Amino acid sequence: MRLLKIYKILVFIILLFQINEINAQEVKCNACNKVIEGKYIIVDGNAYHPNHFVCAKCNRSINGNYYKKDGKYFDAQCYANSEAPKCSVCDKPLTGKYLTDLYGLKYHPHHENEIHRCDNCNMLISQNTTKGGVKYSDGRYICNICKKKAVTTETEYTRSLSKIISGLKNYGLNINLNNVEVHAVDRNKLKNVSDGKYSNSARGYCLTTVKESNWGLSSKITKSHSIYVLDKVPPKYIEATLAHELMHVWINENVEHKLSSKLEEGSCNFIAYTYMKSDYSVDAQNIIKQMKDNPDPIYGDGFRKVYSNFKGKYLSELLNYLKRYKTL
Repeated sequence: MRLLKIYKILVFIILLFQINEINAQEVKCNACNKVIEGKYIIVDGNAYHPNHFVCAKCNRSINGNYYKKDGKYFDAQCYANSEAPKCSVCDKPLTGKYLTDLYGLKYHPHHENEIHRCDNCNMLISQNTTKGGVKYSDGRYICNICKKKAVTTETEYTRSLSKIISGLKNYGLNINLNNVEVHAVDRNKLKNVSDGKYSNSARGYCLTTVKESNWGLSSKITKSHSIYVLDKVPPKYIEATLAHELMHVWINENVEHKLSSKLEEGSCNFIAYTYMKSDYSVDAQNIIKQMKDNPDPIYGDGFRKVYSNFKGKYLSELLNYLKRYKTL
């Protein structure tokens, strides 16, 4: 009797494990919640009857590639036709890898090698993004958005110079307008005056001339500054460039030692940022984005380093630092 009782207990335990194993192996369809018998597919860890994994748009079974958006699944055709973001350049669906620029424009990577960017605002030039563009005689490609706003008279540059000197004075940067002149030039002229320091991203250059006058046993040194700025660009870009170059003027007048390129150009960009930061126009904000995102190790990294050390401080702290140190 005792052996029979033990045998019944063992049989019960074996049956219990078998039932639990069967229950553990049950796979339920995520769509219909019924147990799946036979083949099934797994999507994001969920099981489906093969004909229950359907497109949220057309309700047809998805066979092959699928796309997920907002927790819903779509077949390739429906996703491309109605759900995929559209390329800002060609207006075709972006179903694979795509790029996004600082303006938030999404586009196919191959467009980078097919079309030009505006030398001024850096936007991809196309009919959809900029309503086309033009090529200047000096080789610059300018989008029609920038061309429409471009300043064409040198008088406007001189007027902007006076405006910026007045604006920077409010921050504590004092520059004598009497020994500063501004010239609107094309890229070829800018190359010629920049003395081998030109790069295609340059928009201006400050040329300082030192003159020594002898008066008997004494002598007097005077400095004059010619600022060259690219012509036929919108006003805000002119202002940003002039602010940058005016900082070069201040450095040439007030700093006796040679600054590192990163500190000098970073400080000049910081002054341009300081001047533009309270301007909430589209152009001003795009200029600030370009400065912050600039990958150049001198202009970009230099600005970000100066910005991180002197943002929120009085400008006099930066100016005093430049007088004392050569690098940051």
